[in-house]
Amino acid sequence: MKEDQLRQKPFDLSESDVSWVKETRDGLSLEEKVGQLFVVVQKPFSPEPEDLLSIKPGGIHLFAFSPDATKVNQQAKIVEMQSCSKLPLLVSGDLESGGFGGAIDGTNLGMNMQVAAAGRPELALAFGKGIEAEGAAIGFNWVFGPVLDINYNYQNPIVNTRAFGDTPEIVESYAIPVMEGVQNGRRMAACVKHWPGDGMDDRDQHKVLTVNSMPMQQWRETYGRVYRSAFDAGVKSVMSAHIALPAYYKELGIDDIRKQHTPGSLSYELNVKLLREELGFNGLIISDASAMVGMTSWGPRNEIVPGCIASGVDMFLFTEDLKYDYEAMLQGVKAGIITEERLNDAVTRVLALKASLGLHLERPALQDLASVGSIEHVTLAQELARNSVTLVKDTQNLLPISPEKHKRVLLIAIGSEGSLFTENGAGGSGFEKMLVEEGFEVVRNYHLKQDENDIDLVIYLTQRSPGFMQNSLRLSPEEAGGIFTWYPTYVPTMLISLGNPYTLYEMPTMPTMINGYNASAIVQREILNCLLGNQPFLGTSPVDAFCGSAWAQL
Repeated sequence: MKEDQLRQKPFDLSESDVSWVKETRDGLSLEEKVGQLFVVVQKPFSPEPEDLLSIKPGGIHLFAFSPDATKVNQQAKIVEMQSCSKLPLLVSGDLESGGFGGAIDGTNLGMNMQVAAAGRPELALAFGKGIEAEGAAIGFNWVFGPVLDINYNYQNPIVNTRAFGDTPEIVESYAIPVMEGVQNGRRMAACVKHWPGDGMDDRDQHKVLTVNSMPMQQWRETYGRVYRSAFDAGVKSVMSAHIALPAYYKELGIDDIRKQHTPGSLSYELNVKLLREELGFNGLIISDASAMVGMTSWGPRNEIVPGCIASGVDMFLFTEDLKYDYEAMLQGVKAGIITEERLNDAVTRVLALKASLGLHLERPALQDLASVGSIEHVTLAQELARNSVTLVKDTQNLLPISPEKHKRVLLIAIGSEGSLFTENGAGGSGFEKMLVEEGFEVVRNYHLKQDENDIDLVIYLTQRSPGFMQNSLRLSPEEAGGIFTWYPTYVPTMLISLGNPYTLYEMPTMPTMINGYNASAIVQREILNCLLGNQPFLGTSPVDAFCGSAWAQL
């Protein structure tokens, strides 16, 4: 890249910053330059942890899978690794829902779709600032978000509530303020994803290469529009995903079917010609996780590792085998797959991102962790929940409910606990406790009959939330059919979704439907307040919850 580009958005470097980038790059050995191309991660539950710093990587990624991933422990890990690294590290995290993504005791501020359902861009900005405050306190300096995907396909199992909505207007209105909030303090970089755009396919890149099937004119008016808006607003990085965009290759006159289905993470055409040259993106490009089948199915690993960087991607996310992938990258440089110019360009952008965050000025030290899980952020989560709970339909005029009218409640909690991005709520114990505190008698097992039932109300509480390696978010036949009993024809029945907003696809004649978008205890409390009539339903659905069905609206 040209030197004057370092002084422009999104890096905005000073003369001294530019000097540090150039002098540092030129002082690195070939092996050290190759190390800067990697963002490494300790594989969860691995019996033999790898020495992540052995290749002198450009960055590390931390998950919050395990019970010991507390804010104190996560911070200590980051500080130790920063102190042991020759160059400052980019430290990335999946902080899509707040500090909860970086530490198990961080605040679950909300899901992206929940933010849009609240209908207030100023809350989206506060949401982004909350992510930045908690993440930076722990030691993160790079957030893999916000998501710019558009939920065109309600069967998509990986985007869903991680998207802000199903139109470019909604995504633009809320994703951009979130991004600005994340980058507001100049301590953290945002990373918009998943280039060239997810939400069209009904599959997951963890399991298969997925396809964005839009014609290019429509793509430019939708996905292209939101990406350009993010670039104009100064987003520092883009995640290039294992998603194909065949229409762009057709536009270029390339008829080869395999070539048309090149994953974005391996596509020179998508990363350089479309992203950089047409849309004008000047920041850093990182691949999506490199163990996904959407990438690994494309070819031998010793080819796709250097091929990713050769295609215009600047950093390679994760490794299958640290030593093998590093050696494959190094050999790719020596064999000319990655040219010297391409290597230096990528390393320059890595160092520029670090300099834009001030990482070269002083090594991070232990920060005050008071903001992580703070009352201020819990209050923000409550405000987001209060404004986002959405009444999709109530054709039976059931609401509000009360212990006087609906004393005995059959609570049926169904769904999975597998989401990485939201607290678990499928068990229903938390919601049951809230109902009992309000004076309801809750029954969990009851054989309902057509007549003479001792049940006043049935509540389905579902949690189907986007995660990894899922086939779909659809309910099983047993769940959707209530084990062959359709309760709404027996007694008043409602459905509350703590995740997937499209559950009416399985239950189109459910007479009362509420979407909460998130399974946190805070959201469940606000849902109950609305059900009781203590507050109005303020949320507006950012997607078509009826999935295009007129029948579901009856």
